[in-house]
Formats: sequence, structure tokens, C-alpha cells
Amino acid sequence: MKERISVNPRVITVAITALCLVPFAGKAFHVDDTVFLAAAKHIQHDPVSFYGSSINWFGRDTPMTEVNKNPPLTCYYIALVAKFFGWSEVALHLAFLVPAVAVALGSFYLAKQFCSKPMLAAMAGVLTPVFLVSSTNVMCDTMMLTFWVWAAFTWVWGMDEKKWYGLLISTVFIAACALTKYFGVSLILLLFVYSLMKKRKIGTWVLYLLVSVAILALYQWATFKLYGRGLLADAASTATKWNLEYGVQLSWKVLVGLAFTGGGITTLLFYAPLLWSRRILISGAVLMILFMFAIVSVGRISGFSIRTGNVVRSNVLIQFGLMSLTGLGVLWLAVADLYKCRDCKSLLLFLWVLGTFFFTAFVNWGVNERSVLPMTPAVGILLARAIDRRGETGRAIGNWQVRWPLILTAIIALSVCWADYTLAGTAREAAKTICETYKNRRPTTLWFMGHWGFQHYMEAYKARALDRKIPWPAAGDIIVIPENNTGQMPMPEGRTSMVQVFEFVPCRWLSTMSNSLGAGFYADAWGPLPFAFGRVPVEKYYIFVSR
Repeated sequence: MKERISVNPRVITVAITALCLVPFAGKAFHVDDTVFLAAAKHIQHDPVSFYGSSINWFGRDTPMTEVNKNPPLTCYYIALVAKFFGWSEVALHLAFLVPAVAVALGSFYLAKQFCSKPMLAAMAGVLTPVFLVSSTNVMCDTMMLTFWVWAAFTWVWGMDEKKWYGLLISTVFIAACALTKYFGVSLILLLFVYSLMKKRKIGTWVLYLLVSVAILALYQWATFKLYGRGLLADAASTATKWNLEYGVQLSWKVLVGLAFTGGGITTLLFYAPLLWSRRILISGAVLMILFMFAIVSVGRISGFSIRTGNVVRSNVLIQFGLMSLTGLGVLWLAVADLYKCRDCKSLLLFLWVLGTFFFTAFVNWGVNERSVLPMTPAVGILLARAIDRRGETGRAIGNWQVRWPLILTAIIALSVCWADYTLAGTAREAAKTICETYKNRRPTTLWFMGHWGFQHYMEAYKARALDRKIPWPAAGDIIVIPENNTGQMPMPEGRTSMVQVFEFVPCRWLSTMSNSLGAGFYADAWGPLPFAFGRVPVEKYYIFVSR
């Protein structure tokens, strides 16, 4: 009889993560990738003044310090990778596969400290739309989560095993986390509360956290010397100012935050039948129906109208209700775990999830999936702990019952990845097609509005972004305006004539950024859903001639 071959679960965790992401290595640069790439190119020439360049991102040439409100560690990583492997999409996306795999592995090790099914916990966080889509970009979010997870693991392990070097390593990860994305600063407070709950008193462990504080204070001082203001405090004040100027009603921010949480972490939707009784599920369905009727009576979700004429957009309404209910389930999972366990680890997970949700809904400049991302490892662990508790009550769940929801959520997550991949590709294709079509009209200048990945590719073809501070283009110049983009400005009346419209086809049944479907994965200004199923319109690019 042949002996059964067992595969190390850590290997499986890494392999599944890599297999999900490698097919998207050729994805076009997308949304804020352009800002990170521009900063990285400057760093190769001036590594000290990392944000000493400028970029036209708001319709005018603006210092990078006012555009990129993130620390520079990701930009340094891009600059280093590009120095040896070039600036191609494949090279950089494969480089960003490293932090994504590190998140999965770190989640596995952290989960071992909290539950009996670490691979389930890790996969429940990885196989989500928010994690997979974020990991196909070259922005700072997945890298920040890498340092976050490993900081949490080494700190918890160091505290449990009384290993001082575990706390020291964690200190390095905490500082790296905060220097990748400023949200990482909250990890200091999170681990402080966890340690205080565990030890019931202040001990020498607090000194390690103070080292991280000192590193961030040094960064604040250094950036003040470089740019005349500390970038850490500047980022916080900018988010506050944005919310005061453009904030929406508190109730809408809660609801949209729930929808983005539930849509980004669809895992819980498919595990709901295993975690809750039929009575609770029926109650949830009734609550969702009442919730949708209430929205119909209001006629909108935040600033998004749910009516087209007199017809209710039931597609958007149902998806919003389902995602919001799932998001509520995510928060309830954290509350229930704290109520039932009442220990330092349940408190850590509770604060991790609720703190991230609070930041997403109320602190950040707007609701987006990138802000939801940090809670994914904690939600995966909470889900595994809930399944563990079912086993303790004699209602154990079989292996197949545990696995099939992961398959379903992986299908959804990979579908959203594909939709975002095709959307990014339309901007790259548009830039290539339009620039090649009008290249023979030089020395006529080719101008464009819009930013995101489209800007990166247009500038690669030597086109120029319109700037409010410079005179309007000369007669005969070409102006390109994308329909689905940002950074638009009003056209002077009588100064242009439209001559052509180019159309490019993304995924036609699912979108991550579409006003018509209410999908706003990267910014809820596009809609109250992180992604939406429905009939996706083509991407249009309008060509004007200046007169």
C-alpha cells in the first residue's frame, strides 16, 4: 500500500497565492501606480530628496509632496527593482508578488498563534477581491500589509515566548510598515493595548514600541528639513481637511464603508451558512429587504441615484444590500469573538478590524478598498476561530465543508481581478492607438486630460497633460479626453471641435470603476460599490482639435 504524500501547508499557502497572481503580471499600470512610478524614477536620480519632483495630477504641475500622501519606502523598492530589471509591467508586478506571498505566509504564522486552522485563516484573507486586486498593482498597500502582519506575528510570538529579539524584530517591521503607508502608525497603539491587556502593567516591552516612535519622529524631522513640513503630520492634516470640505453624512459613510468591507471580503458571505443558524440567516435576509426598501424611499445611496428615470436600479440595490450585510457580518464576527473569548488576542483582533473600519469610513479622504485591505488577515483568523468554536461544541465541520466556500470566494476574487485587469488594459491600448493615429500630425502637440495609468502611457508617447497654469493649446493641437477618468477641466466655449471618438472594450459584465454601475473600487466618488456586476459600457476617448 502506497504511503500518502503530505504537502507542507505553508508551501500550499504560498503556491496558491502565487498561482492566483502570476496570470496578472502583464497588467497595465493603473490608477495611482503612475504616481509611485514617477517618484521612483526621481529617486534613481536623487535618492535623498525622494519627493523632490513634481507631477501634473490635479490639472496643474504640483510638487510630489502634495500629490503622494504616502511614505516613500514603496517608491524606493520600485526604483531598486527597476534599476536591475527595468520598468516593464511584468518585471514590476512580479517584484510585487514577493510582498503578496509574504502576507500569505505571515498570515499563516500569525494564525498559528490564534487558531487550529492557520491555512484556512490565511487563505480566507488572501482569496478576497480586496487582497488579490490590490496585489496586482504597484502601490504601497500590499507591501504595508506585509510589514504589518510580520510585525504582529513577531510581537505576539515574542510576548508569548518571552523572546526579546522577537520584539526587536517586530520594532523594525513596525517602522517599515509606517514608512510604507502612514496607516501603519496605528499598529503601535494596537500592539500597546494588546501588550497592556496581556501583562496588566507597563513593562520593558514598551521600550521597543518607543523605538518605532523615535524612528517616525526622525522621519518627521527629516522631511521637515527637506520640504519645509513634516510629511507624517501633513498627511494626517490633509485627510482631515478633505473630510471637512468634501465629507458626506455620517450615516452614508457607515453604509458605504460596510458595503466596501463586505464586497472586499466576500469570504464571509460564503461561510455564513456554516457560522450562523438558519434563524439568524433568515433574520439577516429580512433586514436586507427592509434596508433596500428604505433606500428606495430615499432614492439614493450617498450621492449615487438608484433610479434611472422612474425605474429603480435593482441591480445596484441588491448588490449594495448584500455587500453591506456581509460587511456587518465582518464587524459582528469581531464583536462575537471578543464577547466569547475576552482575552488579549480577541481584543487584538477586535481592535484590528474595528480600527481599520473606522479609518476607512471616517478618517480617510474617501472610502476605497485599499483602506479595507489591512483587516483581511484578522478577518481570516476570526473566521477560523469561529469554526474552531463550533468544533468545541460538538458541531465540527468537515474538510469539504470548509473548502468549498474558499473555492467560491476565489472565483469571485479572480473575476474582479480580471475586470480590473481589462479596465487597466483599455487605458494602455487607448494611449497606444491614439498616439500612433495622430503621430503624423506632429509638430502639432498632442494634449490630454485625465490621469491614472492613462497618464503614464500618454507621457511615454510624449503627449502632454493639460495644465491650468499655461495658455490654452494652439490652433490645430489635438486634445484627448477620456470619459472614465479623473482630473478633467472645463473646455473653453467655442475653442474646440470634436473630430473622433475611440472605444475600447473592458470586461463587459463586471467592473471595478464605473459611474453607470456604481462601482468605485479605488474611490467611492464613482459609486457605493467596490465592484459591480452588470452591463459594463465601453471606455470612450474623445478627440478634439483646438481652434
